[in-house]
Amino acid sequence: MKKKSKKTTSTNHVADKKSGLSLISTLGLFGSHETQVSVHGEVDLHKHVKDCQKNPGHKKFIPVESFHLNSLPRCFRDSLLYQLIKVTCDLAVRVEVKWTSPRRVEFWPESQQPYPFYNSQTTSASRFGSGALINVIKRQNGIGSDIYGQIYDLETRRCPCQKCQESDNPSRIWWEFIIFTATHVVFDEYEAEHTVCRLFYDSNTSKGFILDQASMYRSSIGEDTCDLSFVFCDKQDLGIKMFQMMTTWSILWQKVEEKFHRSRLAFIVSHPHGCAKQVSFGQWVKSYEWESYNRDLDLTKLTYTTSTCPGSSGAAVYCVGFNEIVHSGMLNSKLNVSGIGFSYLKSRNFSLSRRIRT
Repeated sequence: MKKKSKKTTSTNHVADKKSGLSLISTLGLFGSHETQVSVHGEVDLHKHVKDCQKNPGHKKFIPVESFHLNSLPRCFRDSLLYQLIKVTCDLAVRVEVKWTSPRRVEFWPESQQPYPFYNSQTTSASRFGSGALINVIKRQNGIGSDIYGQIYDLETRRCPCQKCQESDNPSRIWWEFIIFTATHVVFDEYEAEHTVCRLFYDSNTSKGFILDQASMYRSSIGEDTCDLSFVFCDKQDLGIKMFQMMTTWSILWQKVEEKFHRSRLAFIVSHPHGCAKQVSFGQWVKSYEWESYNRDLDLTKLTYTTSTCPGSSGAAVYCVGFNEIVHSGMLNSKLNVSGIGFSYLKSRNFSLSRRIRT
C-alpha cells in the first residue's frame, strides 16, 4: 500500500509533550470552548439556537434527517463517502454534564490560558457538548471482544451495572460502549458519574436511547480528549446493533480513506446548542505535530474551517483521507481547532487501529 508523503509546508513539528504544549500556548491554539451552557437545561436550548451569534440561521448546517447525496460538496458526491457519513451520524451522541468537578484546573497545561469552568462547581447549569461512539465491547463471564478484534479479560465475571450490583442474579452477559469527547466537556470521574449521553437524537421528535452512570475510561487534559465507558445488560438489541454499525463504519472508513487520501475535506456531526444533530463540511487547514507516538503514528493538532457552534465541543472532526480528531474550540469566526490525536497516518496499514491506545 502507498504511504502518505509528509506535507512539511502544513505541519509544525515539536520534539516532546512539554515543548508541544508550549508551542500550543505560544501559537494561541487553545481556542474558545464551544460547550453550550443552559441554566434551565433542555427548556432553553431552542432559545440558544435562535439567539446564536456565531452562525445566525445555521445555514451551513444540514439536519441529519434531510441529509442526502446532493448535500455533499459537489466534488465529493460519492456513494461510499455518503454511506460513511450516514453511519457516522448514527454514532454521534449528545453529551450533557449536570455537575462541575471541584478538581478542574485553573489553566491549560504549560500556559496562563484560563481553563473552561474552573471554580464553577457552585452553578447549577447543565453543559451540553457532543461526542461519538468509538468502540463496542461485548463481555461474557468477564471475557470481552471489541469491534477491532481485541480481547479483554476482567476479574469480575458479572455485569458491573448498578442494577446487577444490587441483584441476587446479576447478568453474565453485558455490553460496554466507549464514547469519545473532549476533556473540557467531561473533566474527570466525578463529572463522568453525572454525565448523560443521548444516542439517535436526530430530530425534535426523536426519543433515542439514554446512557448514564458513566466511568472515565481514559482522559488527558493536555490533549483535551477523554473516553467514557457505559455498561449495560438490559438493551441487548442495542448492543448488537451498535457492534454491527461500528464494524460497518470501520470498513467504510478504510475504503473512503484509500479513495480520498489526498483530500482535505473535514466534516463534523454534532449537536449545536444541545439540539438535534447536524452535519457540517469544511477543510482542514494546518497540522501541528505534537509528538511521534510510535513508528506508525504521530499525535497532532489540527485547524479547520468546518462550521461549529456552542454544543459542538467534543464532537469528532472527520478528516477524510487523514484521520478523525476531537473538536476543542474556536480560534476565530472562520477557524476552529482540535484537541490532540492520531491525525497523521504514517502507515496505510494502521487505519483500523487508530483509536486504540496502548
